[in-house]
Amino acid sequence: MSQENVEIVRAFFEEALLDPENGGNKYLAEDVEYVPFSRMAAPSRGPAGFLDQIADIADQFEIYEVQAERLEEVGGRVVADLRRRAKSKRGPVEVTDRFAEIFTLHDGRIVRIQALPTVEEARKVARLRE
Repeated sequence: MSQENVEIVRAFFEEALLDPENGGNKYLAEDVEYVPFSRMAAPSRGPAGFLDQIADIADQFEIYEVQAERLEEVGGRVVADLRRRAKSKRGPVEVTDRFAEIFTLHDGRIVRIQALPTVEEARKVARLRE
């Protein structure tokens, strides 16, 4: 089951890259919870809440892309090591950084996504929830 969950998260990212506005929706549970690591943003519920939060971030940039560099099963969850590329609307500055997300799945659907600043922290949190 854990490899199946990894493949579901991989498909989620692939579809989201192809269609940022709707891609991946079929993998999200109706009550999916998204927990951002920024304290300035509150958790959201449902696919629309998740997509609205991502759109709010992306709208601040001319280019905003997130790609999964590595997906692994940790503690029954999927940890995604992510690379983000963003280009400011205000100038030529382009930034590339990394962060991580923990995906919790139930019955083949993503029910929770928790963002964390580093993959190491994500692994630690995923192990604590075993």
